[in-house]
Amino acid sequence: MEPFRAADRTYDRSIAIDASTIGDITVTVAVATDREEEFEVLDTIYRAAEGYDFFPFRDKAHDLEYAESRGFFEAVIQEHTDKLVATTHLGRDNSGTERVEAVQSAVLTRELPVKESLIILDGAEDKAERFGRAFSGIALSPPSVATCIQSEYYYPAALLADMCASHLAHQINHPRHCSEVTPKSPVTKQAYSDQWGAAYNALVNRSTNVMIAPVKQRRADTVSSRVHCWFRGWMGGGEPDEFNRSVRPVVEYARRQGYDELAERLAEI
Repeated sequence: MEPFRAADRTYDRSIAIDASTIGDITVTVAVATDREEEFEVLDTIYRAAEGYDFFPFRDKAHDLEYAESRGFFEAVIQEHTDKLVATTHLGRDNSGTERVEAVQSAVLTRELPVKESLIILDGAEDKAERFGRAFSGIALSPPSVATCIQSEYYYPAALLADMCASHLAHQINHPRHCSEVTPKSPVTKQAYSDQWGAAYNALVNRSTNVMIAPVKQRRADTVSSRVHCWFRGWMGGGEPDEFNRSVRPVVEYARRQGYDELAERLAEI
């Protein structure tokens, strides 16, 4: 499993962040994993998806009808609650969904060990710019940030964040629900009251230059190519990747790590 490479720096850990908005509710979720743990996450998703028309590297949370798939979401989330942090915005204050997600992403990042981690944001450079401005309002040293267009198609940890955010956004429609769901998803303005205003103000009023880690990007239009990008630590975007990538190196690596069943599933791609 290759580390993320950005010029002369490498990262063996990542924090994948994604958000879901349903009605007035916006939930943002961050997932902290090291590269080896991504196999565990992927294995869990494949196992839980049995009986559902859902495949990693091909599908995302909104491709499923939630009411019919709630058990699938819960099974995956339950296995990885130790990797998840979440926060909720209840809306109705004209904050704007993109700004809310940027502020929520910033405050969640402060909760996690970012020093040796690469932050993976789902989207293009504008997502990183908003995040960076918000983060500058609550911390002096910016973390290393990469953008990955449609990250849930490339990274199991990002898919987990996508699934968890969607699940929680469906479950929450009252403040009391934020402490009843798993994982707990406290209201951002309350749980992070000392950070919300500063981060939001910086997002709106600062023109901070945000450095995006120069991690290699490739636009992968096939499942096998996305698997290859994940294994190599590349981000979604940029120039097209090769059409017919062999997944054999990933299959062999999974077997060596003891994921025999996962290896068989990957070999079928």
